[in-house]
Amino acid sequence: MELKKVAVFANPGRMNVLSVYSSIRDFLSERNIETELVSLVSGTADSLIGSPDCDLAISLGGDGTVLTCAWIMRGTNVPLLAVNMGHFGYITDTGTDEINYVLQDIIEGREIIEDRMRVEVNVFRNGKLEFSDSALNEITVSTLSHAKTAKLNLYINDVFAASLKADGVVFATPTGSTAYSLSTGGPILDANINAIIISPISPFTISARPLVVNKNSRINVDLPPQNAEIEVISDGHGIHKVHPGDRIVITRSDYVTRFVRNKARNSIEILREKLGWAGGFNA
Repeated sequence: MELKKVAVFANPGRMNVLSVYSSIRDFLSERNIETELVSLVSGTADSLIGSPDCDLAISLGGDGTVLTCAWIMRGTNVPLLAVNMGHFGYITDTGTDEINYVLQDIIEGREIIEDRMRVEVNVFRNGKLEFSDSALNEITVSTLSHAKTAKLNLYINDVFAASLKADGVVFATPTGSTAYSLSTGGPILDANINAIIISPISPFTISARPLVVNKNSRINVDLPPQNAEIEVISDGHGIHKVHPGDRIVITRSDYVTRFVRNKARNSIEILREKLGWAGGFNA
């Protein structure tokens, strides 16, 4: 990968962020590579940021910063290096003390790029496209207030699958299987398995269990008449209110998020250390 410009996504107000950014800028400047700081503030304001022209994007923060960076850069095919400066950092697998090593690998052409599947949502109203977006983790269809349950008719590849009464449904990627979907009881998938997880949120029946479907599946969600207010959310950024009669279509996106992998880490090690998978005597 030839690097001419690197965009660093971070919240400058967070502790140590500016010092880490300065270190990255100095390292790259010595190699005649330009840097740009893309300042993140909040979910609403960040959604208005356009994607910068760059060869590499670096996120400094936790998993939320990665999702924001990936959402802003969606459709650009620009690789993303996720640096952990947060508390958890499941998908941020590079520490601040490893940044220069990974950057040097990229500069010398030794980088490992891993493509992560994205999921796409299209909302149709009266047969016309009303809203479209994609997400790295998940698309969520849920009620604005959990005081009322949503009624959702679910079809998979044009076959009627279920009529759900629930707080909503999470449609997750393998990357998102350790996020919201996991908290609803969904399975953990290897990030290299391309599939879509359908996880009902607090369903009004114990038989509505999470389901994993083929990556090429087309999932339609129809909204029958109801009193609940419902919205579609993509990775916490793209938010759109839907109405009875709308059709929500979930598919695999044509685009991916390209991650620069840290050679010192692997998915099983991260699963064990970050999520405590398989537990232990203290689990």
